[in-house]
Formats: sequence, structure tokens, C-alpha cells
Amino acid sequence: MPGVDLNYFIRQANKLTEKIEERKQQLAEETVEAKAGEGRVTVVANGIQEIRSIKIDKSAIDPNDTSMLEDLITAAVNAALTSSRQHMQRELAKISGGIKIPGVT
Repeated sequence: MPGVDLNYFIRQANKLTEKIEERKQQLAEETVEAKAGEGRVTVVANGIQEIRSIKIDKSAIDPNDTSMLEDLITAAVNAALTSSRQHMQRELAKISGGIKIPGVT
């Protein structure tokens, strides 16, 4: 293909990768929140799918029914991670123009 500068494309890809990695570092500081059990369990995750905190309202604690609390925590954690993943994908798509880059997005 005459006139195609492969080095240009490599430089552009490297710039894109740098921008994505920079945005990922910023996403580590951003948080999303999810709740379960009418807000009795709240989970905060950052933009790179790490759980930052879990808050449990005392009304959710029943020593005779720990399985309910376990279910609420599981539901809130899964919701927080899903929200975090979607947030990251939206933010990285803004940089990449929607192009899926294996191992990056």
C-alpha cells in the first residue's frame, strides 16, 4: 500500500494506549455506589473494580438469619462491580472512539 506510514499508525496506537492508561489511573480514584436490601447494605467500588467500602445498617443484622445478610452483601457487591465496569467501559470508549483494544478495555 503506497503512502502508508506504518510508523505513524504505531505512534498513534502508542498515544492512544498512553491516554487509556492515564484514564485508568484516574478511574482508580473515582467511585460508584450500589445498595441492596432497601439501602441496608451499601458498597462503594472504584472505577477499576476494587471494593473501597461496605456499610451495613444495623437493621440488616439478624444473628438468626445470617444468610439474608450474606445475600444482601453479595447483591450489593455485584451491583457495584457491574456499575464500576460499565463506568470504566464508557469512559475508555470516549478515548478510544469505541474501538475495543484487547487487554486494555
